[in-house]
Amino acid sequence: MVYHSGSSTAVSLEALLLGHEEPVTSLTWRKRKNINEKPCLLSSSMDRTILLWMDDEDVWAPVSRVGSAGGILGGSIGASLMGFVDARFSPNCNRIVGHGYGGSIHLWTQEELAQLEAMETDEEKQEEDEEDELLNARWVADPCVTGHFRSVEDMAWDPEGEYLLTTSTDQTTRLWAEVMVGPSECRWVEVGRPQVHGYDMTSIACVGGTDATSDDGVPRHRFISGADEKVLRVFDAPVSTLRLLSSLKQTRLASYNDNNSTLNEDSASWRVERAFLPSLGLSNKATADQEQESSKLSGPTNDDEFAESLDTLERKHVDFTLPSERDLGVTTLWPETRKLFGHESELVCLDAYRAPLGSDEPSLVASSCKARNDVASAAIRLWNAKEGKCVGILKGGHRSTVSTMSFSRDGKYLASSGKDRRICIWKKVEGDSLSSDESASGYELAAAADSAHKRIVWSVHFCPSMPNIIASGSRDGFVKVWMVCETSDEGPQLKELLKFEPSTKGGKKSEPVTAVAFAEGLPDDIIQYGILGIGTESGRIEVWAVPISDDSASKEPTLLHAIAANDSHFDTVKKLSWRPMAATNNVESGAALQFTLASCSQDSGVRIYNISISI
Repeated sequence: MVYHSGSSTAVSLEALLLGHEEPVTSLTWRKRKNINEKPCLLSSSMDRTILLWMDDEDVWAPVSRVGSAGGILGGSIGASLMGFVDARFSPNCNRIVGHGYGGSIHLWTQEELAQLEAMETDEEKQEEDEEDELLNARWVADPCVTGHFRSVEDMAWDPEGEYLLTTSTDQTTRLWAEVMVGPSECRWVEVGRPQVHGYDMTSIACVGGTDATSDDGVPRHRFISGADEKVLRVFDAPVSTLRLLSSLKQTRLASYNDNNSTLNEDSASWRVERAFLPSLGLSNKATADQEQESSKLSGPTNDDEFAESLDTLERKHVDFTLPSERDLGVTTLWPETRKLFGHESELVCLDAYRAPLGSDEPSLVASSCKARNDVASAAIRLWNAKEGKCVGILKGGHRSTVSTMSFSRDGKYLASSGKDRRICIWKKVEGDSLSSDESASGYELAAAADSAHKRIVWSVHFCPSMPNIIASGSRDGFVKVWMVCETSDEGPQLKELLKFEPSTKGGKKSEPVTAVAFAEGLPDDIIQYGILGIGTESGRIEVWAVPISDDSASKEPTLLHAIAANDSHFDTVKKLSWRPMAATNNVESGAALQFTLASCSQDSGVRIYNISISI
C-alpha cells in the first residue's frame, strides 16, 4: 500500500518474468496505439540478449528474442562477454536499438508481414493482425552507427587509398571504406572489423604494396598490428572482404559514369573465404572453403554464433550490402597468418617501407617497444614483411622508448625519436643485403640530433617528394623541418631548416604538437614546397606550406588551412595520414589541389577531411 497526499494506492504482483540468466539492465514499455492494445515490455540483460514480453492469455512470456547469446557483440573480447546495458524502441516502435557493454550500437527492424490475402479490410481482421504482429514478429539486424569507443591510437591507408585501417585501445582494428549514399554522394563507413583482440591495440602498418600474388613480392591487403603485448600479428584479407570492397568500388565508379570500372581483383588461390575467432582465443583462424566450414561447424561447439552468422551471410548476400554490427564482429574478421616474436615488452609503434614492384629489395617493417630502464629494450627491430623474419636490430640510437618512426619513400633512411628527445637517422648500407641474421641489420646510425626538441618528440615524417626532408613535432609546441645533408668529405648531417609554431595557442603557451604528416602527389611546378598537416594536443588540425628547396619563392612557412573548431577533435590528435594521391582526382596545372586527410584522436573519433588547397 502506497500513501500520498491523503490517498492510497494498492500495488500487487501480477507476474514474475523469468527468461534472463544474468542481471537485467533496462526496462521500457512499448507505446500503445490504443487503450485496448496489449502491453508490451522490452528488457535488456547482461546475458547478451534483449527480450520482448507480452501478456498472452494472462501469461507473461517472451515473444521475441534478439541479441547475440553466446557470441560477440562487436566490441573487445572482454567487453563482449558482458552483454547489453540498455535497449529502447524507436518512436514508431518498429525498431529496437540496443547498447552493448563494449560500446557498440545494435539495430533491429521489424520485418513487414506479408500482404493479407485479397487485401481484406475487415476491422476485426485488422485488429487480430495487429495483435499477431508482435507475437509473430521477425526482427532483422540492420547496419547502424559504428565507431571506436576508446582512444584511436594509429591508422594506415591501403597503398592505393581504397580503404583506411584504424586501431584503438577498445581492442579492435576497423576497416573504413567509401559507400554511395546518393547519386553522387559518398560516405565513409565501417565495412569490416579485421581484428578483435584481447589487448589494447597501439599500432598498425599496411605492408602489402601491390596487387601481385607471385612469390617475388608482398601481396596487397596485408597489415601488421601491435598491442600491449610482445607479439606482432600479421593478417591477410579473406576473399569475402575483397568481394565486398570490389562491389563498393564498382558501385562508386558506376555512379560517376566511369567506363573504366574493371577491377584488378586479387583472386589468389591461397586466400581463404573468411575467418573466425575461436572461443577463449586471441588469434583469428582461417577457414579454407565452405566444406571445411561446414564440417568444422556441424558438431557441437561453443562457436554456434559463427555458424549462424554464416547462414545469415548467405541469406542476406552480405557481400553486396553493408554488414550489421553483429556481422562486423563475427564474419568480417581477417585470418591471422603469422606471429612475430622478439620484443621484450609492450609494442609502441610501427612503420612500413613498401618496396617498388619488381625490386629486389624486401619490404620492411620497423617496430619499437616500451623501454624498461635499459638501452637494449629501446632498440628498433626490422622485419621482412614477406617472410616474417627479423632481419636486423638497430641499437645504440636511443636511451628510452621510441615513440615515432618513419621510413623515407625510397627506403634509404629511417628516422626515429621519442622520450629522449633525440632524432636519429638510420641509413641503409649500400650493398648490404638484409638477411635473417639479426646482427647484420642493413641499416646503420648515420646522423643524430641530440635534444632536437625541449620535450618528448611525438611525431616524425619524411617528405614523399624529397626523401631527405623530414618534419618533427614535439610537446614543446614547435614543428621543425630538417634536411639530411650528405657530402663526400663528411658523413650525413641533420640540418635544421625551419622552426615554427602552429597558429593555435593554448593560452600564452604553445600548443603541444602531437602529429605531423607530409602530403604526397604534388605536381612538379610546386614541388619546392611541402604540404604539411599538423595535429595538436587540443584536437585542432592545420595545413601548412613549408619551403623545402632553395628554389622556393618564400622561405617562411605559410598557413594554408585550419580545420574549424566544430569539425575538429576535442582531444589529442594521435596521428595524421594523407590518402595516397593515386586514389584522388588528377591535378591539372593551376587548379586547386584536392587532398583527403585522415586523423585519429584520443576522443575515440576518426575523421576524414576533403581539403582543397591553392598555392
